[in-house]
Amino acid sequence: MGTLIIVIGYFLITMGIGFYMLKRQSSTAEFFVAKRGLTWVLIIPLLFAEMIAGAGTVGSASDAFRYGISSGWVNWGMCLGTLLVIIFCGKFYRVSGAKFGVMSCPGAYGERFDRKTRITLMVILVLVYGMMYAMQPNAAAAILTPMVGADRVLIAWLMAAFFIVLTITGGMKGLAWMNVIHSMVMYIGLAVVCYLSVKTVGGLGNIADVIHSTEATTNFLRIDQPSFNSALATAVGTGVSFFAAATIVSVILGSVNMHHVNKGCIIAAVAVMVFAFFPALIGVSGKVAVMTGLLPANTAGAGILYTMANYNGVLAGGLASMGVLAAILSTAPALLLVVTTMISRDFYRIIKKDVSDKEELNFSRICVVVLGVVATFLGLKATSILGQLMGAFQIRAIAGFALVVGLLWGRVTSTAAFWSMMVGGIVAAVWHFSGGWFGMAPLWPSLIVGVPILFILTLVAKDPVDAKWTRYREALAEAEADGTL
Repeated sequence: MGTLIIVIGYFLITMGIGFYMLKRQSSTAEFFVAKRGLTWVLIIPLLFAEMIAGAGTVGSASDAFRYGISSGWVNWGMCLGTLLVIIFCGKFYRVSGAKFGVMSCPGAYGERFDRKTRITLMVILVLVYGMMYAMQPNAAAAILTPMVGADRVLIAWLMAAFFIVLTITGGMKGLAWMNVIHSMVMYIGLAVVCYLSVKTVGGLGNIADVIHSTEATTNFLRIDQPSFNSALATAVGTGVSFFAAATIVSVILGSVNMHHVNKGCIIAAVAVMVFAFFPALIGVSGKVAVMTGLLPANTAGAGILYTMANYNGVLAGGLASMGVLAAILSTAPALLLVVTTMISRDFYRIIKKDVSDKEELNFSRICVVVLGVVATFLGLKATSILGQLMGAFQIRAIAGFALVVGLLWGRVTSTAAFWSMMVGGIVAAVWHFSGGWFGMAPLWPSLIVGVPILFILTLVAKDPVDAKWTRYREALAEAEADGTL
């Protein structure tokens, strides 16, 4: 009962921030990109929305129970991707916002390539972030259902309604302030549970001894499990996909300047890299607890994070629930916002060019409601948590690859980028949703098909330098000269 009261109070504080920020939302610039006023202090918690999802946290512990510490590659790949973005694409996105008025990731692609490439990316990202959001209401319901004793589906729908309200009221800057609280709760909660779990099974030294005592678990402390192919695909696919990550792009577009972007991204990446060990070690500790008889042999891996927490008492169980719930609350509204931003800026504004700022803002809020309902319905029918997240990242990886090549090689044309992203994205999506073949992750067939298309169509282009690339380079030089970056 005490935990439930704390959760309710937590929800009320979060909603209070949202309604306070609602008064300040008079334009789409404020709603979508915080009117370019994000400092590094707010950038860090916003990036947690992209890099630490509640569903992925629970899924990471579950996968660690099955094959070991390398379940952390989902988060480690995100950290790698964040650093790569600021190295290769940070200035591009910043210039796109400052010089071309861009407010979304697909909008930036449109400035480097063309409209059809912009729309293609929008479709890919709406699919990807829709998949990621769809996991969140159900994950939250899994935590809250035992507390209130109500139907899990009902709780999931109530959480979906809560996420919708937070998104509409908070906007980008409101969500950033909410995430300051969420980040502290999730970090402290999972860190304590991780410490207690490791201590329960005798410490890191004993974990290593027990894990290496049987052939079935001897690879649990290696980072290339369950296979080198899957670990590499997760790391590369997640990392490269971040070149086209809507959340980090929104952060860059909404930041004060690149100094704040670089500082915020680096600190966030380091913090998440450490955080990724928490659920992974909890999962491995759970495996050791089963092997040593502390937990029953039939213990399910799916809920091992909560099992290990509850084993250490009510307080630890409450901390685990609050930590994962905070991760979900930091993620779900941010995902809804970036999807809405793309649909509004890269679809609605294109088909209705004379739309006023107020009309677009109203459309965006309606879009949040519709997306929240549809994605929740689909999410209730999904089965795999971490698998959906990894598949989502790998579907968009080809788009990130096309952008980086297009920024480094001026000859890359809009046609080459479009067909590479279109075909590569479709191959990855079909591969993922069909279950795949030959044990191959979706990333590899996507790159095998998409990369040759990109290079072949670029090499046959008539012009040695694409006009859009020249335009971008001129805007970059101007931004560097006038201090816009």
